[in-house]
Amino acid sequence: MRGLKALLGYLWSYRWQTGLGVVGLLVADVAQLAIPFLGQIVIDRLPGSSGPAIVYIWAILGLALAAYASRCLWRYCLFGVARRCDVQIRRQIYHRAVHLDLSYHANSSIGHLMALATSDVAAVRMALAFALMSAFDAVAYSVLSISALIKIDPELAIITLLPFPVLGILMKYLLRWNYQSWDRVQQSVDELTEKARESISGMRVLRTMVQAEGDERDFHRITAEQYRRFMNFVKVDGIYSPTILLLSGISSALLLGVGGQYVVQGRMTVGEFAAFASFLGQLSWPMVAAGWTLSLVQRGAASMERILSLLDAQPEPVQPQRQVDWRGQVQVKDLTFTYQQAPQPALQGLSFTLEPGRSLGLVGEVGSGKSTMTRLLLRLFQPPAGAVWLDGQDVTELNLEQLRSQVAWVEQESFLFSASIADNLRLGNALATPEQLEMAAREADLHQEVMSFPDGYATLLGERGVTLSGGQRQRLCLARALLKQAPLLMLDDTLSAVDANTEQRILQRLSERKGQQTLLVISHRVSSVRSLDEILVLAHGRVVQRGNHAQLLEQAGLYRDLYELQTRQEMPT
Repeated sequence: MRGLKALLGYLWSYRWQTGLGVVGLLVADVAQLAIPFLGQIVIDRLPGSSGPAIVYIWAILGLALAAYASRCLWRYCLFGVARRCDVQIRRQIYHRAVHLDLSYHANSSIGHLMALATSDVAAVRMALAFALMSAFDAVAYSVLSISALIKIDPELAIITLLPFPVLGILMKYLLRWNYQSWDRVQQSVDELTEKARESISGMRVLRTMVQAEGDERDFHRITAEQYRRFMNFVKVDGIYSPTILLLSGISSALLLGVGGQYVVQGRMTVGEFAAFASFLGQLSWPMVAAGWTLSLVQRGAASMERILSLLDAQPEPVQPQRQVDWRGQVQVKDLTFTYQQAPQPALQGLSFTLEPGRSLGLVGEVGSGKSTMTRLLLRLFQPPAGAVWLDGQDVTELNLEQLRSQVAWVEQESFLFSASIADNLRLGNALATPEQLEMAAREADLHQEVMSFPDGYATLLGERGVTLSGGQRQRLCLARALLKQAPLLMLDDTLSAVDANTEQRILQRLSERKGQQTLLVISHRVSSVRSLDEILVLAHGRVVQRGNHAQLLEQAGLYRDLYELQTRQEMPT
């Protein structure tokens, strides 16, 4: 019922167009159902003069044209409403998906979101465009047709309508199963979509690991399960329409047997019998439509319920903007944070102050909690209140757009769009001039490589920047962040795919920004942080050492161990 109420709510938001469509629907039904009455008069008058019959024939033609025009009207209005609702729901799905924090997406798959925006929205559109509209049509047809049957002959109407109560009994048992089976079908669509996305994205890995055939078998297994679930749905859904046709056939047989006797006995004229047969035949359409309608409504309601589960998820809180003198100061006060379902905290009791224009490095082994710090500062995950501060403001109380506009973040897993190099760079600054693009690329040690491409900065990149090397993608993302010119620049293992010489050139250029931009560098490589003002060494989410490069080398501990290990690895053999 929740999904059905939501469907009706979308119709209500376009109530004027819906109302006009319903009026057109009723006019078409009345015109269509008036034709048998005129046909009855024409048939009964055939033995006599043909003059008056011509008038009724023209009236029938006029009614047919009126029904045609009205049906064009209601289809335009109601199908148009369904398409508007389709667009509205897709926009709501996208808006909610991009405003949910990462904790939601960590427990949900991309395939699920893709299925919601495609197959589930399509089921909702079908329910709005055909199912609910056919319901109005079926009700109007049923009421008018049954009224006409009773008007012609009440006793014969009761006899010929006796098979139809069986339909209500059948619906009672089928509707719930229909809803549940369609929900299972959509869940299998989630799995199939996610598997297809994962296989296509990981195609290179599958081929290099010679696992393409095994992955194909997994895909066939998932498609077979999706087929099995859909066929279970079809088995139930397929019972309804044939049953309607069977009941209609029984009604027609009763009409021929009983109604034929009435005509022979003179109780009913041939024209009345023809009109009665026409109305009874038209009544079979609402019955067939009822089965189709209920099936589509159940599908739409089940899919709408799945969509509502996303729309009901709480988005990131939005606070009003504040007037802040943004300088890039970062303060962390006794920060402890644990991911959902994680066995232990990612950070424990972390505290530091990074003054504007200064630089700080976070160093540690994999899993020590370094990257968690950047995500909490940007509120990709919600930090505890009072633990993370930017320029004297608790980040949990800051407007998200305002907060994130003051931070330029480059993560290790660089992401590029299927656009030109210039367009990817301008994500950091939409108004950047060609000269500013070149300057940022030079700082990231990328300009010469870009100019070696035939189209330079206009070069189109493949999906996710596949046409670039890993180091080029990282440096392009770094240049994009530099163009943003934010007070705080955060680098999260940004240069992990860059060779040592290139890394040193880039770090040297970044050091020239000292005093102009606050720099927070996260890395497992000592070479990336050795020139910074202060370095924190993390282990299991705790700070185990702090100081500058020289001070930490004088201490026995993790930092010196990392330095010696990495120095030996870089020495030529």
